[in-house]
Amino acid sequence: MKKKRSKAKRLCKKFDSVILDKSNKSIVIQVTALRRDIDKLVSDLKPLGLASVSRTGAVAMTRGAEIFK
Repeated sequence: MKKKRSKAKRLCKKFDSVILDKSNKSIVIQVTALRRDIDKLVSDLKPLGLASVSRTGAVAMTRGAEIFK
């Protein structure tokens, strides 16, 4: 799990991402970039366990691992 998390953070760092929340089971990351760059990032993150993507302006999301119960 730690290897995957580290690799995901390295991939996201290229896009000046912001970690909005993290727990033992999940990370919520904000990335602002061009659509093609985000598409590339999403495809790179899928093998690491990417659960969902939200493409929007202002958004409300749950924090922590509650969704994984």
